Amino acid sequence: MPDQGGLQLLPETRRKIEIITPGENRLIIIGGIIFAIVAVLSGGMYFYQNNLENKLTSLDAEIISLEQQRNKQAEQNILVFNKQISMLSDLLNKHAYWTTAFSKIEGLTQSQVQFESITATLANNKIDLKAIAANYTTIARQIAAFLSDESITDINLSRVNTLTNGQLEFIMQIVFDRNKFLTNK
Repeated sequence: MPDQGGLQLLPETRRKIEIITPGENRLIIIGGIIFAIVAVLSGGMYFYQNNLENKLTSLDAEIISLEQQRNKQAEQNILVFNKQISMLSDLLNKHAYWTTAFSKIEGLTQSQVQFESITATLANNKIDLKAIAANYTTIARQIAAFLSDESITDINLSRVNTLTNGQLEFIMQIVFDRNKFLTNK
């Protein structure tokens, strides 16, 4: 019966018909998906790495270019100038302002006192005054006025002479605190 009128209804060899049930190839499919994800991530990381390496190369080239453009002598001159400025500012901060001191003395001087001479010594923090006053009360007020200033630490009245016109000549020494008396504040 395999062959009837030139028509063959059954094959001469039999094949086994396989029926695929759903879920049999699940592990292969999951493995394939994971492999595809890993492949995409690996490709992305490869391109990201190449991009970072290109940026690093361009930054290195920029740094080399900037390094070649530097003027090292000018930089050294700037550093020396900066040190000199800091030393100069320190010197100015420690500078003695005698105009401030004389303004204080002028402001504290009684109206009946006339100065004949003023000698100032910064090393000893002292000012020696030779002056003329109308009477002893004026000298006492002058001493009190000088001591009222917190920058003056001590007063020494060394000599008082009576002049022929009735006025008093006196020599006074003012001892001061340099940080308060000679600052420009």
